[in-house]
Amino acid sequence: MPISAPKLVAATAMTACLVTAAATYLLQTRRRAKHDPTDDTLDIATVRQSLPKDLPSWRFIDASSAVKHDIDVTLWKPLHPFFNARGYTFWLPLRDSYMALPLGVDVVSNGAAYAPLSRGMDKDSPMQGLYRFSYLNPLCQAAQTSDGRSVVIRVLAIGEQGRDTIEILRTVSRGAYSLATWNHAIPLLELLDFDDITFGVFPKIGSVVFAAYGFWPQNSVGDILDMIMQCLEALGFLHDVGIAHCDAFKDNFLVEWHPESLRIGLMPVSRPRVYLNDFETAVRFLPDVPPEKRVCVGLPVGASFPNPERYSRPIPPEVEGDKPYDPFKLDVWQFGTSLAGFKSNVPPIDELLSSLRNPDASMRPSAYEALSTMASIVGSIPPNALGGRPEVAPEFGIVVHDDSVDRSSCSI
Repeated sequence: MPISAPKLVAATAMTACLVTAAATYLLQTRRRAKHDPTDDTLDIATVRQSLPKDLPSWRFIDASSAVKHDIDVTLWKPLHPFFNARGYTFWLPLRDSYMALPLGVDVVSNGAAYAPLSRGMDKDSPMQGLYRFSYLNPLCQAAQTSDGRSVVIRVLAIGEQGRDTIEILRTVSRGAYSLATWNHAIPLLELLDFDDITFGVFPKIGSVVFAAYGFWPQNSVGDILDMIMQCLEALGFLHDVGIAHCDAFKDNFLVEWHPESLRIGLMPVSRPRVYLNDFETAVRFLPDVPPEKRVCVGLPVGASFPNPERYSRPIPPEVEGDKPYDPFKLDVWQFGTSLAGFKSNVPPIDELLSSLRNPDASMRPSAYEALSTMASIVGSIPPNALGGRPEVAPEFGIVVHDDSVDRSSCSI
């Protein structure tokens, strides 16, 4: 996570209070876990000793001596009784970081994952894809609730690591803000404490915006522009409440399904909702921090990958070096850069998207400005004029295969 300048100024004065609060929190957490009546048969201390000591150790667990699949099973299996007692059943682990819904398990909509029937319901259809789950690191696993909903469980914090992320999620993924139409933050269904470890439970979303073009979905320009506008709306809302995501590439946006207007030959009656996930690198500024002091310094690394040498995302010019930069304009650049391979063939829209990745941060529009402009342009065009196929560059988007990035529908 990049360091916000106001935090640097206030750090010394707040240290004693934070240490005391953290110690109290951890003590209460351990007491809750050790005295939970549903865990009478679970040796909390023994299980905890078998688990990684911190977030980086969990994310980058050594796979040199065994198959990654076996390590993930060993890593999470001791926790199964803990989650089973709370109504969660883990999906079956497969090789190559895949999981599958067990046969015969009851299924009910979780409200965020659907599949059009235009491709049928066989093994290669989007419908069957809802029963599979892929991940790039072992911080998250898929599970089924006792009432049949598909969820993703992720390690959010260990000790003091990741606590800022949880507070941000409490702000936008729970409470009144979570009900706001402009807020696209993925809902946080539950927080579970196991000794000093905090897990978050999230709905498993149907697909990823990353696949909106250049992959199997036959989405029209209109389908894709609708997703792009929702992504901008998501960033605009976050920025309005003082939160910068700092990893706003399109692979961190999820979508309930792909409309595939080109395949069905009709305008979709329903539009899928887009969600923004993975707030590990996000920073939050309190309302009393003036705009000119809402700046950050350094690469936007996270609690599970704090080493800047592991960071492999593209970075804009202003982030290089040790000078303060505007993290909200960083979000705009990251999102625009991840769309570099998409072309709508509507000149005003393509010019707007190009402006998002302007190397001069002062020349980039804000997320809301970009949204307002794009909505105005799209609203002036007859819907059937946006029903064509997008132009996709040979090397579309930003493809990152490094472990510092979760790019599947399971990343939170």
